[in-house]
Amino acid sequence: MAGCTALAWAAGTGVSQAATATAGTSATVVLPVTITKTADLQFGKFMSGASVGTVVVDTANAQSVTGGVTTTAAFSTTAAAAAFTISGEPTSTYAITFPAQTDLTGPGTPMTIGSFTTAITSGGTLGTFVGGNETLKLGATLTVGASQASGTYNGTVDVAVNYN
Repeated sequence: MAGCTALAWAAGTGVSQAATATAGTSATVVLPVTITKTADLQFGKFMSGASVGTVVVDTANAQSVTGGVTTTAAFSTTAAAAAFTISGEPTSTYAITFPAQTDLTGPGTPMTIGSFTTAITSGGTLGTFVGGNETLKLGATLTVGASQASGTYNGTVDVAVNYN
């Protein structure tokens, strides 16, 4: 029996069968997604009253007020939605993120910006040409305190964009 095992082992040595295959390779480099601000969010001029109110700027650049806030055309300051250009890989979809709220600070109590609204030109899909672009408009609601101190208030809104 030991002789048969040695014979079987000896027969297997030096005998091998090799097989090879070739796979193709590829890589695709895509354009990075970018966002560039083209206009700031402007709530315009308004007056604070004895009660809390809001100033709303919509994506069509229209200003409206509620509560104790009043405005008049005599101020001649136009409200405007923020505007951004989003660029990247043509026909790619993307998601937009921004904070739930942020503050404007100035001479009085900070005022809160929230209830952001957006309008995009093609529903979140970049154009079909090289370096496809999309326009994003961003409106919001500013909460104004009762008897808010007069003066200029400033802040920022961080807007991010990522491919889906």
